[in-house]
This record gives sequence, C-alpha cells and structure tokens, in this order.
Amino acid sequence: MRTPLAWRNIVHGKVRSLVALAGISFAILLIFMQLGFHSAARNSAMLVYDGLEFDLLITSPQYMFLSRPREFPLDRLEQMRAMQGVEKITPVWLGWGEWRNIDTRRGWGMLVLGVDPAQKPFRDDEINNQLADLTVDDSVLIDRVTRPEYGPIDIGKTSEIGGHRLDIVGQYSMGAGFVAGGAVVTGDNTFKRLFPAANMREISFGLVKLRPGTAAADVIGRMNNLLGKTAQAMSREDIARYEENFWLTEKPIGIMFTSGVLIAFLVGAVILYQVLVSEVQNRIKEYATLKALGYGDGFIYGVVVRQAIIFAVLGFSPACLISAVLYYLLRTQALLPVFMEWGRTGIVAGLTACMCLVATGFAVRKLQAADPAELFG
Repeated sequence: MRTPLAWRNIVHGKVRSLVALAGISFAILLIFMQLGFHSAARNSAMLVYDGLEFDLLITSPQYMFLSRPREFPLDRLEQMRAMQGVEKITPVWLGWGEWRNIDTRRGWGMLVLGVDPAQKPFRDDEINNQLADLTVDDSVLIDRVTRPEYGPIDIGKTSEIGGHRLDIVGQYSMGAGFVAGGAVVTGDNTFKRLFPAANMREISFGLVKLRPGTAAADVIGRMNNLLGKTAQAMSREDIARYEENFWLTEKPIGIMFTSGVLIAFLVGAVILYQVLVSEVQNRIKEYATLKALGYGDGFIYGVVVRQAIIFAVLGFSPACLISAVLYYLLRTQALLPVFMEWGRTGIVAGLTACMCLVATGFAVRKLQAADPAELFG
C-alpha cells in the first residue's frame, strides 16, 4: 500500500509535481555537467601525451606543465641511448606560436610540436606515415580538432605562425586539451625557422621506448642518477598523475568544477526538501488521520521516503538523457573530450540517492505535527 499511496500523492497534483520534477532534474543535470567538465579537464591533461609513443619521459627539472615544459640539453639523451633496457629515445621540441586565421587575419595561440621526420614518435600510424612530408621546409601537419576560429585547415591551405608562411600538408586527430585551441606538428628544420631564437641543442622532451620485459622503475632510477640536476625521467603513470594534479587541484578550473558538484548537490537537496515539505504540509490532516487509524510513524515516514525516491528516479532519467546530448554537443562543437561513462552515471545515481536521504531526513520532521488529537479537538 505504501508505494501506491506515495505515487497517488505525486500524481494528485500533476502541475505541482511536474514543476518539482523539473527542478530536481535540473539539479541532477548540473551534477552531470560539472562531473563531465571535471572529467574533460582530466582527459585534456593527457591528450598530447596519450598521442606520443613512450614508456618513460625525460623532462627538465623545472617542468611546470605541457605548454611550459622548459628545456634541457639534447646531449643528455645521447648518454641514455646506451643504457641497458633502452630501445629508442626520440627528442621532441615544443613551442607556442600565434597562428593567423587566413580569412580574418586574427591570431590564435597554437601549440607546435617539432620532431625529427625520420623518427616515429607518435602512437597513431596516421601521423607517423605523414612525417616524411615534413622534410620539406615550412610544411606542417595540423590537428583536425583545431577550433573553427583558427580558420581553414584543409590540406593545401597556407597560413602563418609568427609571420612565417606555412603549408598544410596533412592532418591528424589528437587534440591539445585546455592548453591550446589547436596544434601542429612540424619537422625540426621548420621548427627552427619558426622559432629562430630557439637552441635546437635544448629540447622539451625525450621519449624513451624500453625493450620488452624491462622494469621501468629500475631504468628510471638509473637514469635519474646519471641525469642529476639537468633532467628527470618519469613513467607514463607519473606524468599522468602530475598533469591531472596540476589541472584538477592547482589550477582554478579543476577546483571550480569540484565546487560546482557540491553546489549542484545542495541545490537538488534543497529543491527536493521544499517539494517534500510542501507535500507533507498540504496533507498533514491526511497523515494525522492515518495515525488515528493506527498506522505507525514508520509507515508514514515510509510514504514520504517513497515519494522522494519516485521524484529522484523520475528526475534522474531525463537529466541523464539531456546530459548525453549536451556531452555530444560539447565534443562536436566545443571540442571538449567529455563522454557519458557508466562510472559517472553510477556516481550521479549515488549522489541522487544521498540527496534523497538528506532531503527526506529533514522533511519527515514536519510529520511530527501530524497529531491525531487535533482531528477531534
């Protein structure tokens, strides 16, 4: 009887219930979106690294984050090549230039990766197979995920970085995350032409590929002993933890999204509390009648709990669906790497359940006013 009674209480005031459901769905939608942005920040932190082929990464000890890696001597890589367990080491130069939209002539920040075209430093063969085209000076491969405001990026188009004319000879898909709205790959000769002040004997990264069966921790220890204070070696897991920590705990963007989840949770709890309190107050005499008929507090509290659960379930479904649509739009229009994941759906469902319990816990206090004696006073 309890669930039908709770359901009938909800459908009795259809307009009021629909308004309440809209508010609850909106709060759940906010939680979905904040968690989605939080996940996008985490995924964006590793987009470029995920596209590079390495087991260990050698960086400067002053490394800050991807777009500010600092440099260290290329000669240090030569010392590492003969180390036991090392199969291959590839240098990468990283620069930051102003890409010119050829239609509007407006400049936009562009991440520039300089590589040796004879090497294959990427995980994606689509990129590696096009690197031979970069032996021609002033040629670049451009990321398809580059934002639309950067202008035409079709193969055969020309643009410029820092006033230096460039030819687009190929495309790839990787993404640059939050550090830039676009990225290009160039040969080391073109990189030098784009950044004439750069010392090509100073590099941003060393990509280390280990022989199968080699213990990464052992090689890292030996490398760091030899590198001293001039460079440092890290595993892929180490750089992932570092980047995620930087973006999610040190930069305001991660703190903002985490706070947004808490705020959305509180908003949903308040909305649900107000809905339940309104329901209780509107039916206080009916609840008093149930008490007079012999129904205990447990039964009556159960009715309110079931109403909260029904509201939460009915509000969760449209919020989940709308979130999936918004995630798709963010991926395709804003180029943010945000996806609907089962784990996140479970987290939001759990937060919704907690929201239910918190709101119900406060709302049932109003039932103490349901005094059967007042019916006969």
